[in-house]
Amino acid sequence: MNPDFNLDLDITFAKVVTEQFDDYVHAGALFYPVGSMNGMQMPQLTIGTWLETAWRLSALSAAPDVLAAAQAEVRKVRSRAQDMYLGLSRREFKSRLDSWEMFLDDRSDGGKGQAQKPFNVGTGYPTQVHIRFKLELLKDDVSQMGAQLSRLKLCDGRLRVRFQPGAFVWDAALTHAAPEEKYWWLYGA
Repeated sequence: MNPDFNLDLDITFAKVVTEQFDDYVHAGALFYPVGSMNGMQMPQLTIGTWLETAWRLSALSAAPDVLAAAQAEVRKVRSRAQDMYLGLSRREFKSRLDSWEMFLDDRSDGGKGQAQKPFNVGTGYPTQVHIRFKLELLKDDVSQMGAQLSRLKLCDGRLRVRFQPGAFVWDAALTHAAPEEKYWWLYGA
């Protein structure tokens, strides 16, 4: 098994969310530096990173008390600062969409008319698809701008042209929480 997550890191990150989410939303910084906690380098705090962490913890039924506390804090901050939360979510969606589009552009034929090769593990797809996953979570969490959703649909179309269905690209322990009908891009390369 090659896990695509670190459970201890996810639990610690959920604790960070409980302690720092209000500061993050009010700071207005899209990527909020957290630093190191318990000897682990934390990812930067964003709504998308939180949503992915919460999804994994929920999927694994891990640390339910820690997850519940973080979810309660996010709900509290979100209800008090709705406009700030919405703005951050939409900014992050656009930023991650730009990154996803660049990833797809880097793997295109560059307009040279050459046949595009399918993605494979060697292209870094299993790692980069976290961006696409966060886009889906952000889209489900907050209504996103129509123009950005149209861009995402175009990116998905580009991906489908080169996508080869197959096995779940992340750790199998997460498969049950990622139905293929919704998360098709996690099943293949």
